[in-house]
Amino acid sequence: MKQCIYCLMIFVTLLTGCSEPVGPESQIRANIIAMEDALSERSPGDFLEHLSASFIGGKQNRGDLTREDAKRLLGVYFLRYRNVDVLVSQVNVELDPYEEALATSSATVALAGGRGLIPDSARLYQVSGQWQNFDGTWKLTRLNWE
Repeated sequence: MKQCIYCLMIFVTLLTGCSEPVGPESQIRANIIAMEDALSERSPGDFLEHLSASFIGGKQNRGDLTREDAKRLLGVYFLRYRNVDVLVSQVNVELDPYEEALATSSATVALAGGRGLIPDSARLYQVSGQWQNFDGTWKLTRLNWE
């Protein structure tokens, strides 16, 4: 029995050593996945924790949505649609070559909402984001979509 436990501990240790290093790009990708999950789970607080206090967003070239506006928008969307489906694909993250605390991301986002099993509304968006590292935590500072 003890040998099984030791083997299991060694196996877990080896797996941990084989994992990818946690760098800025993987941290940002993890944040994007967490934001996708938060929307699917109808959890605006979990989504908003990834936005900086100075967040600005909106349709391309408009940037008129603050963090508080995003909170209200999510509330309205979740009230309107009982079921929310989100799929983020084609994610690209690029670190700023001159400033290590800055990065950009782009992705395709499919967003659908409905009152029942079949979505009442569905849209496809091209999104681009700007990220900043605040004391070891990457936050989204700007998000544009079209």
